[in-house]
Amino acid sequence: MEKISFFFSAIWDTILIKHQEGIFNTICLAVLLGLPLLVILTLLFICCHCCWSRPGKSSQQPERNKKKKKKKKDEEDLWISAQPKLLQMEKRPSLPV
Repeated sequence: MEKISFFFSAIWDTILIKHQEGIFNTICLAVLLGLPLLVILTLLFICCHCCWSRPGKSSQQPERNKKKKKKKKDEEDLWISAQPKLLQMEKRPSLPV
């Protein structure tokens, strides 16, 4: 228990010494001590957001699959054919030889 209190006492003494040395040291110390807290809060927020925003398993899943299949059947073919390239080549003037 003494080691723990000595550790925190040493940290507090360091904070006081840096504060007495100047405002710049105080700001730097606050940023360095605040960054780990900010990282922990950010990770906690991300984990909670991911856990709570998961879609629940319900009876609507089969309907979603049906909708996806319908969309795939109704989609147009998006392949680009080679025919427009041939038309573009015909329109270009030939170079004199």
